[in-house]
Amino acid sequence: MAGKKSILTFLERQPDLLKEMGNIGMGHACTALSHTVGIKVNRSIPSVWTLDKSEFEGYLGLFDGGAIGVTLTLHEDARGKVVHIVSLPFMSKLSEIFFKKSIETFDDIDEMGLSVVQEMTNITTASFVNSISSMTGLFLDISTPNFCVELKKEVLVDLPDKMIVVENRFLVDMGAISSELIFMPSEDTLLLIAERLCQRYDIEIPDEFS
Repeated sequence: MAGKKSILTFLERQPDLLKEMGNIGMGHACTALSHTVGIKVNRSIPSVWTLDKSEFEGYLGLFDGGAIGVTLTLHEDARGKVVHIVSLPFMSKLSEIFFKKSIETFDDIDEMGLSVVQEMTNITTASFVNSISSMTGLFLDISTPNFCVELKKEVLVDLPDKMIVVENRFLVDMGAISSELIFMPSEDTLLLIAERLCQRYDIEIPDEFS
């Protein structure tokens, strides 16, 4: 296996690999969401980039007071976490679809509404993880979802050195809902995924990175 620093540097210099992972993953998630809610859901092409541990707290600060997180833990061939940041507009749209009820603040969300959000994010996140499994040939399993009301307090724990952010916009009923998914693989898992993606797309890793 290639050295840690070199393979991560190489992966960051191959943005199309990250974009393809996000594009396929969120494509599957969009399809799953559409089938579940029973209406047509389209999406934009996702933006994908990496964040260092030192940058991540500032990024989470963008969502202060306007979102909650749903986390899932990776098992089997991979280790790490996936965090789905769920904005208030996302929850409001789900509430309108299922309960014909408008949500203006987090206080308006009852236990039933939270259960719907939990199930939706479980479906979309599982679809994303399954797509990575298909692309890499790795067997990935996920835990049951866990809500994080205080993002900084509950997510900023045991962070890897690198995280992958997938920012997507679901297009529902002539409106757009922003959705952010944070992929937090362990160092060894990210290395393995990077090498498997290079193999899949027949990308040779130059000697200078090996």
